[in-house]
Amino acid sequence: AAGRIAGIVLGLCVACGLAVWAYSMTAWRKKTFIGPLLRFADRSVKYYVGGGMTAKVKILFGFYQISTVLSSTYSARLPDKYTGWTDKLANVVSIDWSGFFLPEQCLGYDLRLVVSALSPVVLIALLMGTGIALRLRRWRAASPRPKLWAEAALGLLDLTPAGLVLIFCFVPSISASIFRSWSCQAYTISPPGEELEQVSYMRQDASVECGTSEHDSITLLAILLLLLWPFGSLALYTSLLAACYRPLQAKTANALTEATAFLHREYKRRWYWWEAVELARKLVLTGAVLLIPEERAFVRLVVATLVCVCYSVAIAIVRPYNRVEDDVLAVATSLVLLLLFLGASWTTTFLGIEERHPDTEEAAAILGFGKLNGIVNSMLVLVGVTVLFFLIGAVIVARRVAMIPTIRIVSTKQPPELSI
Repeated sequence: AAGRIAGIVLGLCVACGLAVWAYSMTAWRKKTFIGPLLRFADRSVKYYVGGGMTAKVKILFGFYQISTVLSSTYSARLPDKYTGWTDKLANVVSIDWSGFFLPEQCLGYDLRLVVSALSPVVLIALLMGTGIALRLRRWRAASPRPKLWAEAALGLLDLTPAGLVLIFCFVPSISASIFRSWSCQAYTISPPGEELEQVSYMRQDASVECGTSEHDSITLLAILLLLLWPFGSLALYTSLLAACYRPLQAKTANALTEATAFLHREYKRRWYWWEAVELARKLVLTGAVLLIPEERAFVRLVVATLVCVCYSVAIAIVRPYNRVEDDVLAVATSLVLLLLFLGASWTTTFLGIEERHPDTEEAAAILGFGKLNGIVNSMLVLVGVTVLFFLIGAVIVARRVAMIPTIRIVSTKQPPELSI
């Protein structure tokens, strides 16, 4: 399995390298076979950059990362016809490659956690090493030769954008896997009529009893991995953005600001650090709430609801994005998440009443719904109305902004930042 993983990682690196090399060959645009493909790539990049699609993709992908953990992180019990497709989508960004090559029964959760957490680190290290090796290759042929350490630093920055994209894609799912080390499910083992006796097992590995030495070793490993991924990625984002403060405020771009543009390019200069806030929100909503015990799973939904409310208000007031439509999209996705968490709270309350008062109409009398599908359908209608409302608002705002005579940069279609 390790050999297959290494082969896939190496194959991905080679394929990406060949694609970048082919795209950089200007003369190939006139060739018969590859020319049309490269010209299509040129047009796609032009429309992508001109439409400011990076911010929109990041907002929608962040929404996707959070919305697909309702059942796994918040123990929200919804009908299978609503959660089946979201669970499949959640597996797309899951990088538990150990489970792909070997059945889960062959490896303990600790080993699977190590593979999931370290495989992206190896991939990012290979990317950084490739950038340094390419720079040193040119350094050897240069005359006169610049300082070795400076050339190595530039090589590190060359592929920093790719590394930041990988971190952005995988840190929520990896962090959630790490936090699930503390997620346990209690089971009643005492016969009816006797004193209640329960035993807890890990939700991700039912062979491990919580509170035992085996579980303690898994949680110790998880603590170390927390320093690497959730806290490490947040510290990395914060330190890189802090290092970019002076150049961004002075509007003097350098190699570091260009390499880390993925973190701050879509935001106004005053709110260049907002990506760190967005990462912290995703880490809390996808993983950190798992530190709340399973018997208080409803508190997780309360925390998530409060976070979504505060974030929606902050986005609406601050408006950190350069484009108006990106601010509207961020508010809309945050409100949709708020509705999803409220819907999950309703379903949890409904099922809790049903379990405590079976064969009665208590749930219908309290919530006004007699069946679970009624709650879920109402939630979906509210989500649809919210999305439609914000789509109409975004179109109206975009049309009004487009009608205002403004000097715009050709490449980005945005007004330049001018100061007197």
